[in-house]
Amino acid sequence: MGRAGVSSWAGYPFWLDLAAKMHTTFSREERDYDKDLSSQLLKEDKYSELFEKMRLANQPRYLTFLSGQFRPQHISGVYKRFIRTLCKLPNVCIVTTNVDELLEHSLPEHVTVQRSDIERLPQLLHQRIPFICKLHGSASSVESMVFSTRDYESIQRNDVYLDAVRTIFSNATVLFLGYGLRDEYVFQSLQTCSTGRPLFGTGPHFIVTSEERTDLPSIVRRIQYEAEAADHRDALQILEIIADFTPSQTAQTAHEHEEEEEEEAETTSCPQSLYYIADLIFPGTWTTSQTVRLDPIAEGRPCQAIIGEGYVNGEIELYNYSALHDIVVGLLCFDIVCVSIDHLARVHDLLGSEAFWIFVESGSLRLVIPPPTTSVMFPDDQSPIGDLGMFTHVSNNRSSIEFSPISIPERIRKQILPIKGKEYEAERLFQLLESSVFDVSEADLWESTVRKTHGALINPSIRHMLGVSSGTPMNTIPRWLSFPILRLAKVISTGIICKHIQASSTRMIYGSEKLASAAFSTAEGKEWTDDVASYVLTGQFNSDVGSIILKEPSLLLEILRFRESSEGESFRREILQRLAADDGSQIVTAINSGLSQALPVSVLQRARNQFSGLFVHRDTSSVLTPVVWGDLRNSDTRIARWRKRSRTLLDEESRRQKLGPYDECPCGSGEKLKFCCQAALS
Repeated sequence: MGRAGVSSWAGYPFWLDLAAKMHTTFSREERDYDKDLSSQLLKEDKYSELFEKMRLANQPRYLTFLSGQFRPQHISGVYKRFIRTLCKLPNVCIVTTNVDELLEHSLPEHVTVQRSDIERLPQLLHQRIPFICKLHGSASSVESMVFSTRDYESIQRNDVYLDAVRTIFSNATVLFLGYGLRDEYVFQSLQTCSTGRPLFGTGPHFIVTSEERTDLPSIVRRIQYEAEAADHRDALQILEIIADFTPSQTAQTAHEHEEEEEEEAETTSCPQSLYYIADLIFPGTWTTSQTVRLDPIAEGRPCQAIIGEGYVNGEIELYNYSALHDIVVGLLCFDIVCVSIDHLARVHDLLGSEAFWIFVESGSLRLVIPPPTTSVMFPDDQSPIGDLGMFTHVSNNRSSIEFSPISIPERIRKQILPIKGKEYEAERLFQLLESSVFDVSEADLWESTVRKTHGALINPSIRHMLGVSSGTPMNTIPRWLSFPILRLAKVISTGIICKHIQASSTRMIYGSEKLASAAFSTAEGKEWTDDVASYVLTGQFNSDVGSIILKEPSLLLEILRFRESSEGESFRREILQRLAADDGSQIVTAINSGLSQALPVSVLQRARNQFSGLFVHRDTSSVLTPVVWGDLRNSDTRIARWRKRSRTLLDEESRRQKLGPYDECPCGSGEKLKFCCQAALS
């Protein structure tokens, strides 16, 4: 159900603006118009009484003025976005108090119902025929418009009209969009429906509002948003979310919930602690993204995809980082260390073959098959907007065009080659490694990553952090924001992996740990945390043993001996208990103590200070939420660099399209570029 808030997106006036404009005209030109009383009514927002005064002063002028304010207008970009969203909703019925005729012109396949034939509504609802019901008339029939006191009194005396309104509330769920729910007869109809069906009830109904409302009927639930634009176009995001939420997704979510409950029942009894290393950087130069052209297999147009997080040198600033240090801390503090199968070869080389296979055989080191890689898909290489998609590792039979996922044995054997003469022993170890893999590559988990990334982008704090304008439509990824959003997707994917394997801790780098607060609450299905400040900085590790062990690999055996000792087992239990108790400062102290027990003091004295610490969530309601280890220096500065690069890409796109600051933003919001994506990235 919509009102003037929706019409304002097309340039039509709000009631306040319309009333003020007409009041000025009548005060100046009508001698019989009571200016003082009318000014008071305007101040008190008593618009229907004010319009009645104007009507009494000069009805022809009053009706002519009203009809002139609602003539057909050029459809703005924001209103086009509204219509596009409505078209995604199957069999949607629209009830509006707006008198302009843009809706019926934009949706000609909908049946238009006027007040004169409103008795048709029950039949149309029963037959599920989409309609647009004009409760307050249309501008083309000026006498039918409802503005003044006598107009409201007329419809409130019309039993057929009121019965039709109650039929809607009794038999359908209504979303009030751009409508304050302040018309007394609508309010009373809702309450009548609520008391008239005490057994089964009605609704529920929902109102999209930026206000705190305590006066709503019990069957109306509030969906609140932050109003950043004067015309409240922010409310459109709610409608876009509804349009993209299909019944199949609902069923899948319920199915996932059942599976998650089963997993929790199976795994909560397991006392082992898991540490998932989400990111590893190795010495040298590497590529973090690719832009590829995808040729259609059947008929169709080729499209383009951006894959990977796309980091460049200016965005990465690591202090005394050592991949080996992360692995060593994991082996020391946790029962199981997990790494992505994509890092297999490098972890093998970093630990050395002997130590690597010792840790695998002891069950201390396991591989994770992550979900398919999230990507941004564009219709072509010139399109400024796309949406999230997926890529996965596949192989194909050269004799056909059919593709199939690369098997786990293939992926292992492509990265590690046995020494000649050791093939039999290598095969045994490969099979052992395969049997211990955590496979998180199922399609439903990928779909969950995409859905939850879209969900995370609802959060105003995440949109602000990444530089996503509040006007950018939901499920639209602007080309210049591809990399920040893919980084968010990577963090959410990490959260899903941690939940799936029941990890108690994870390690992130690059600055993406800054997103962990909101992203992990998304992956866990919890309420949003306020901001990244909900994670507390609790300390620093006092050593970086990675560089030392690179020079003295035999020290890894000291770690192994400590792991197998009773002191090592007690130490890992203590770490797990500290994590469950959310006692971050003592965790850091304990890890420093554990390092000193496992390694000679001389080694620790040679090690540099490691600028790494722990983000611990304050909410202790669930021990399944993993704590996040990350680089604690200049996280805000790193995210700011992401926005700076996105602004550069936006400027390049604007020059390519020859767009000025007051042209429509290419993100599809319908707003001016200066006040949309340029402002978000300033």
